[in-house]
Amino acid sequence: MKPYISPYVDIIVSRHPAAIQFIRETMESPNLPVVAQATADDVRGKHVVGNLPLHLAALAKSVTSVEFSGSPPRGSEYSLEEMKAAGAHLSTYKVERAYNSGGGQTMFETEDMYHH
Repeated sequence: MKPYISPYVDIIVSRHPAAIQFIRETMESPNLPVVAQATADDVRGKHVVGNLPLHLAALAKSVTSVEFSGSPPRGSEYSLEEMKAAGAHLSTYKVERAYNSGGGQTMFETEDMYHH
């Protein structure tokens, strides 16, 4: 059974050629645009595939990351074959900022985040 992957991906964020190739093949979307380092404007309100810092992930509509069921390749640049051998797969998340010590409204003030 093929896993569900959102067809509404807007952008890939990665600097790893093998990860970009894996994402494009898995999502069957060879023409997705790629940025090596994302800004808030790159990801705000978009469906993003790649690894983002949490403050940027919270701006995105969703974030799909490359994960591994085995030990992920580390060290030098890894190959697509090494990714597949390590059980590479995609998982999608929705990230919300729960607290902001810099002010502004937080999840604690707008809803009971622990009792949904």
